[in-house]
Amino acid sequence: MLAKGIHHVSAITRNIQHNYYFMTKILGLRLVKKTVNQDDTSMYHLFYADYKGSPGTDMTFFEIKGTDQYTAGTNAITKTIFRVKTNEALNYWIDRFDEHKVEHGDIIEYYGKNAIEFFDDEEQRMMLIVDPVEETVEPFGNDGEIDEAYRITSLHGVEVTVQYAQPFVEFMGLLGGKSNGKTDIVAFGNDNIYVKELRQTFVEKQGYGSVHHFALQVEDDAALNEMLELVKKERYANSGIVDRYYFKALYVQSPNNITVEISTNGPGFTSDENLETLGEKLALPPFLEQDRTFIELYLKPVDQFQ
Repeated sequence: MLAKGIHHVSAITRNIQHNYYFMTKILGLRLVKKTVNQDDTSMYHLFYADYKGSPGTDMTFFEIKGTDQYTAGTNAITKTIFRVKTNEALNYWIDRFDEHKVEHGDIIEYYGKNAIEFFDDEEQRMMLIVDPVEETVEPFGNDGEIDEAYRITSLHGVEVTVQYAQPFVEFMGLLGGKSNGKTDIVAFGNDNIYVKELRQTFVEKQGYGSVHHFALQVEDDAALNEMLELVKKERYANSGIVDRYYFKALYVQSPNNITVEISTNGPGFTSDENLETLGEKLALPPFLEQDRTFIELYLKPVDQFQ
C-alpha cells in the first residue's frame, strides 16, 4: 500500500506559450490536460505526458506570469530526469538540441548511467538518462517526428538537494522508498530520488525555472488514506486529502521543507475527455465549470506565440 514510483513533477513557468512549444514541439511530449490551478484559476496548469497520460510520465507547469526567476540554493528539487532507451538516443537528442538551439551538456555518467543535462529558455534543470525498463507507456513523439527508438518514455526520477540528507532519506523510506544503504539514492520501483547534501545557509528561492514539488504514486483511495494516517502518526505537516478530480492528492511537508505530494493513479485524464482529443480544450473540474466564462477571459491560447 506504499508509494510505487513517481507520479508527476510540477514546475513553474512565466510564459506558458513558450513552455508549450518546448515541451511538445521540441521534447515531443503530449499536452494531455489543459486546465487551471484549482487554487488560483487565473493561472494555467498544463500536464505533459505520454500519449495516454500515464502516471509516471507527467511533467506539469503552473504559469505565474509576474514571478522572478528562481535563485539557486539548497533545499530544492534541482533536476527532473526523463528516461530514454539507448545511448544512441542521447546522441540523437544532442543533435536535436543543437538544431533547436537548446542549451545542453555533453554525455556524462550520472550514478552509473549515461545522461545529458539540458535546459529550456527559463533555465529549467532537466536531464535525459539511459534507463531501458519495461513499461506500459505509450510515448507520443511529436506526431511521429521523433523516431520510436529515441523518444522520451517516462520520468526516471528527480534530484533533490538538501541541507541534511539523512532525515529526508528516512522520510522517503517511511513512504516506501528503498535506500541504497547510503544517503544518496532512494528507489521507488524503477524510479529514483537522488539526494544531494549541500550544507549551506542559502535556501533556493522558487520562481520561474524551478520545480515546485514532485509527487509519488499510490494505486487507489485506500492506499492514499493509509498514507495519510502514516504521516499523521509521524506528525508531518500535511494538507489532508485533496480531490483534484483527475486524481486525489496528499501534500506533505518533508524534512528540509520540500513539498512531496502523494497521488492516486486514477480516475485519470480521460474522465472528462476522449483519449484522442486530450488537451485540446480547456478542461475544468465540475466545481469550476460554472465559472468557465470568467476563467477563459484571463487565459491566452497556449499556441498563440508572441
